[in-house]
Amino acid sequence: MKHPTTIQITALKSLILAMADDEWMMGDRGATWLALTPDLEEDLAMSSISQDEIGHAALLYTLLEELGEPGADTMVYERGPENWHHAVIAQHPTHSWAEWVVRRYCYEVFDDIRRKALARIPYPPLIASLKKMDAEESYHLLHFRSLMSMLARGGPLSRSYVDTAILADWPLLADLFEWGGRDEAWVLWDAGQLAPSAMRSAFDLVVQRDLIAWELEWPGPVRVADRAARHHDNSKTLPELLQHMREVRHIALAGNW
Repeated sequence: MKHPTTIQITALKSLILAMADDEWMMGDRGATWLALTPDLEEDLAMSSISQDEIGHAALLYTLLEELGEPGADTMVYERGPENWHHAVIAQHPTHSWAEWVVRRYCYEVFDDIRRKALARIPYPPLIASLKKMDAEESYHLLHFRSLMSMLARGGPLSRSYVDTAILADWPLLADLFEWGGRDEAWVLWDAGQLAPSAMRSAFDLVVQRDLIAWELEWPGPVRVADRAARHHDNSKTLPELLQHMREVRHIALAGNW
């Protein structure tokens, strides 16, 4: 993309921002599980994975800064709820370890599909950033797929927790695939893989295959998101979450974070 048009740059910033916000929120929510995971080994893994996600978000916010947006500190610590564009599932509270595992497994499958699609956009800084993220993200998917298999095969009680978690989180997956426009809009990139319908179909194929292999019930295709997807103007929970997330930062507003 030697000379991107204004429309292409606007669309590119929208894609990067949604991904950055997803990564930040998943990293922040993952950190809340520290010292609460089933064992020390998983606690260490969760610490590493959460740090990875926050690092990936910072990398993506830097890309946005190069495209004329504010710096990472401003994006994280000063935006109001109406200006965040993560999927709602990234901030939604979890009620059990099984639900967190199910959520992260679904997110990592989606994120794997998303990165492969974004890599088709001929914007070298984005491609370079995705390559930096790939090794760590591949481990994240492997890790949560392994945990899903372990819980699914852990006996009737463990399976019941997983079944309950799948049913609870499935309706929340829809806006992961909302990229801000109709399928036809993605002719800008000559990359139909970025279209919401294509990404949902790819996700459904992977997850259905895995759930069948684990002898878990397949809930059916992910539904289409409504127009409110990735917009948090009326969120009742995000303002409190952001306040908690920024609590330490606001102790020293002039500090270099």
